[in-house]
Amino acid sequence: MKKLYKIAGDTVLYGASTILGRLINWLLTPFYIRTLLQDEFGIVVNIYSFIAVLLVINTLGFETGYFRFVKEFDSKKVRNSLIGGISVFSVFLIVLTIILLPWLSGSFPGVYKIHWIIILAVLIVTSDAVNSIPFAHFRYQNKALKYSVYRLLQIILTVVFNLVYLVLFPYLIKKGIDLPQYLYDPRLKVFYVFWSNFLASFIILLIFLPGIFKDKFVVSKKILSTIFKYSFPIVLVGLFGILNQNIDKILMPYLIKSKDPFKELAIYGANFKIGVLMALFTQSFRLAFEPFFFKEKKNKDSKEVYSEVLKYFTFFGMLIFLGVTLFIDIVNLILTPEYVEGNVIIPFILLSQLFFGIYYSLSLWYKLTDRTIYGFYMSVTGFIINLAGLIILIPLMGYVGAAISIFITFLTITLISYFLGQRYYPVDYPVFRILILIISGIILYFIDKNLTIHSVYISYLVKGSIFVFYIGLFYLMEKVSNKFSKNG
Repeated sequence: MKKLYKIAGDTVLYGASTILGRLINWLLTPFYIRTLLQDEFGIVVNIYSFIAVLLVINTLGFETGYFRFVKEFDSKKVRNSLIGGISVFSVFLIVLTIILLPWLSGSFPGVYKIHWIIILAVLIVTSDAVNSIPFAHFRYQNKALKYSVYRLLQIILTVVFNLVYLVLFPYLIKKGIDLPQYLYDPRLKVFYVFWSNFLASFIILLIFLPGIFKDKFVVSKKILSTIFKYSFPIVLVGLFGILNQNIDKILMPYLIKSKDPFKELAIYGANFKIGVLMALFTQSFRLAFEPFFFKEKKNKDSKEVYSEVLKYFTFFGMLIFLGVTLFIDIVNLILTPEYVEGNVIIPFILLSQLFFGIYYSLSLWYKLTDRTIYGFYMSVTGFIINLAGLIILIPLMGYVGAAISIFITFLTITLISYFLGQRYYPVDYPVFRILILIISGIILYFIDKNLTIHSVYISYLVKGSIFVFYIGLFYLMEKVSNKFSKNG
């Protein structure tokens, strides 16, 4: 139990910074939908999806590789070698983008200065990719506070720059203060979204540079080669994994039957952000869990701990599902009326993110047994399912089809990972209890959805009672299970 408290503590500490940081970043969504036109916000959603995919490619899977090999080599040499490798690849990516710029710009007809927006997007990717290794270094050294401070600083800087360019400067112009065009151009609102992000990422990189070059900066070909061989399948796993999460927003403008596809994407993207509240929890869990399971793998009770972790993860994940869906009227305060129609996708997105977290927890089997290629196979399978689902369902059902496709995808790869894991690295997960937690949560959601209560006060009293009932159900399950365990 002590180890459970340890990972819970790390999850809370990482989670505090991650959730606070992501919450601040998440609040940019209601900010953007109030400062940008719908089609402009749709473009932002689309390009950020490309950034997410490119970032996985540019980091080369070196974060996981760092945790895997840092004990076998000097930690500073590992850090510097990986930073060197990512930096070289970043230069290649920038050059390739410049060469392909005319073709890439053609995907966004009519967008002012789109070529500069694309270049900024790639610079964000390269800066964040280099920064990922110092952040991994902090995680390994259990410097969660230092990690948290820099993560928060980056997000706060992003928000501040957004406020300057999208609120302060327009306000000054409205008050009759002339600003030089090189400082602010009203036609460049979308550009300033990405410019703000780049400035924040670059400032963090500048902060890290003195620490990186404090000692002699040496790139070891041996270390780089060893880690690259291990990490390459993880890059492919991560690539197809991130594609599964973003291909919907990349392809939607080209698949949806609409006169204004970027407006439809804006509605989808805004509601997707609400559903991604689950991702705030799953990401903080992942940050704590990856170093944890590598450290615990040699302990006798490690599998028992992994089993308990998954059970509690599912319980808290379903609490988030119920919290968001039961009190969606409150959550909708962040949206404007023209975006609320997209609420229908939120349950699908919440559940898909939950299953993604479960899939990640189950994935320890192929990482601990060095069978990372299986992660690639599962990611490719998921991508094929998702791509087929998007191509079929988006033209038929619009953005609802995209949400359903993502849910089916993550549910499928979670099941595949579980059965393969039981073959190569069997863990006695409490499957029955986990299924009860998920199914009962979904049933309670449908009960609430089909209740018609005209009194607002009584409605929220019922919703609160449903939420408390679910917690009580989990407590009762645990009590009965512990009783049988003692008797057994």
